[in-house]
Amino acid sequence: MEENRIRLDGGFHNDIFHLEEEGRVVRISDKKKTKEMILQEIEWMNFLHEKGVAVPKPEIILGYEDGRISTYFEFIQGDGIDVTNILHWNAKTFEQWGRILGRMHALSKQYKVDEINRPAWTVKNPDVFGISSSLLPWVRLNYDRLMQSLCTYKITPDTFGLIHNDFHQGNLIIANEGTLNTIDFDECSYNWYAQDIAVSFYHAFWQHDSYNADIDSFTHTFMNHFFAGYQIENLLHEDIIKQIPIFLKLREIFLYQLFLRKWDMNNLEEWQSYTLRDLEEKIQNRRPYAEITDFSIYV
Repeated sequence: MEENRIRLDGGFHNDIFHLEEEGRVVRISDKKKTKEMILQEIEWMNFLHEKGVAVPKPEIILGYEDGRISTYFEFIQGDGIDVTNILHWNAKTFEQWGRILGRMHALSKQYKVDEINRPAWTVKNPDVFGISSSLLPWVRLNYDRLMQSLCTYKITPDTFGLIHNDFHQGNLIIANEGTLNTIDFDECSYNWYAQDIAVSFYHAFWQHDSYNADIDSFTHTFMNHFFAGYQIENLLHEDIIKQIPIFLKLREIFLYQLFLRKWDMNNLEEWQSYTLRDLEEKIQNRRPYAEITDFSIYV
C-alpha cells in the first residue's frame, strides 16, 4: 500500500520505493521502457546473480501503474559510497569495484539471447544513448565526431557486449563488511566495455574533486587499483584502453543534455550554473577529461 512505501532516489527517470515490510524495492519505470526491455534486464540480472555477482535478485513480476511498468527487486541492506569516508573511499574499494566490472564483462561474453531487446550500439545507429535529436547543433557536431571515431574499432567479444551502462559509485552499495553490491541496471545496453570504465572514472574523479584534495594522487590510486581488479576477472583489451577518453567526452555530452532537460533553467543554483558552464567549455574546447589522454600508463 502507498503508506508503506519509502521513497528512494530514482534518479531522473524512475520512481523507486522501499517496501520495508516485504524486504523489497519496487521500481516504476519511465514510460519509454517496454515489457520486453525490462524482461531482458531481469534475465541479465538473474544470470549475473546465478554466477555469483552481488546484484539484487529481481522478481519476474511486472505490474502497471499509470501506464508505467513496476518491477520488484530484493532490497540490499547497506550504505551508499561516501567519498569523504576513508573506510569507503580507498584502494581496496577501487580494486573490488574494478573486479566486479571485470567479472560482469567476462560473463557478458557467455550471455546469449535469441533477440536483443535492449538499446544496442551499431555502426549504422551509434546513438545508443538516444540523445542525438535533443542536442544543440554545436554539441551534436562533437557528439557525431566522437561516435564516428568509435566506428574505426572492430566489434569483438573482448571489447563489446551487454554492459551496465551507468556503472558509477551512486549505483554501488557497501554491505556485509565491505562487499560491494551493484544496483540499477535500468540503462543496461549493448555497447563498448570502455563505456562502463569511463563512467566509473568520470564520476569517481568528479566527486573526489568536489570533496577531497590530491587530485593527481587520486587518479593514480584509483586507476591503478581499478585496472588491477578488472584484470583479475577479464582481459583489458588495448582497444578498451584507447576508447576510454572517447567515452569520457561522451559522458560530458550526455550529462550536459540531461541537465539542460531536467534542471529549471530559470532558477539555477550557483553550482548548477557553474556545472553547465564548465561542461560547455570542456566540450567546445575538446579538453581531455582530467587532462588524461592515455590510460595505458595505469595498466
